[in-house]
Amino acid sequence: MDRPELERRRAESRARTRRNRLIALFSLGAVLAAAAAVVVVATRSPDGKAGPGPSAYRTVPEKATGAGTATAAQPQGPPPQQIKPAVPGKGEVITEAPSSAGRKVALTIDDGTCAKCVDRILDVLEQTGGKATIFPNGVYAASWEPQADRIRKLVASRQLTVGNHTYSHQVSTQIGPEAFGADLQRNEDWIQETFKLTGRPWFRPPYGDRDASIDAAAGQRGYRNVIMWSGTVADSDPRSEAYILNAIDYWAKPGAIILMHANYPATGKALPKIFRMLEKRRLEPVTLAELLDRS
Repeated sequence: MDRPELERRRAESRARTRRNRLIALFSLGAVLAAAAAVVVVATRSPDGKAGPGPSAYRTVPEKATGAGTATAAQPQGPPPQQIKPAVPGKGEVITEAPSSAGRKVALTIDDGTCAKCVDRILDVLEQTGGKATIFPNGVYAASWEPQADRIRKLVASRQLTVGNHTYSHQVSTQIGPEAFGADLQRNEDWIQETFKLTGRPWFRPPYGDRDASIDAAAGQRGYRNVIMWSGTVADSDPRSEAYILNAIDYWAKPGAIILMHANYPATGKALPKIFRMLEKRRLEPVTLAELLDRS
């Protein structure tokens, strides 16, 4: 083979070697790029923003931080409002929480003359994770007894506190301490039988009517917290949804105890908006037990 031919073949060999190396490098680059893309996708949150990595996708229970969250925090400690012997004491009148309560607010709901209204209010609590306190009367048992299981579950999850509003909703000072005490006990017996829990130590006087003798009679039966209110939406009579929301806007302040009723549809209809309003104002709706930090 002459020299020119030999040099030509050597040049072709070198060219083939360079081409093969380039192809190999290109293939390796493609593999690395694909792997990098997988890593980027795995470390992005569902909205496409960079996230902390694959561990962010572990399923964990959602902790409730206030209203509007459907999943409530896991309850801690013994079940609330267990039936125990009454502990007599002085009936302490409470209209609002101490400053130590921070930005907490208690929505308290009395009576229950409207069965559909009670049902709607419980629906909202279950759907939003919101918290409240109810003061039912046994005379309106038709509204409350069909909801007993739901109420018991909400109490167990600490979304709801149950208090005593007397059985027959009479004017306490007019019937006198003895008749009042009997009516209060009758409602306690009904609460225990219906909901399998106690309403003690929370008592709400019908119409807000009370005096020292009524406070003492309540305290003797273990109702040591006589719960009044610092604001009301005045819905014991028919009100519009707008009226109720305006009242909440006026009365909702840190430590407030707000009076409401399960008597007309507008209250339950307004309740989801009330929770959103409180959230926007950085106020946390809680039960009375949580507001006053008492069992």
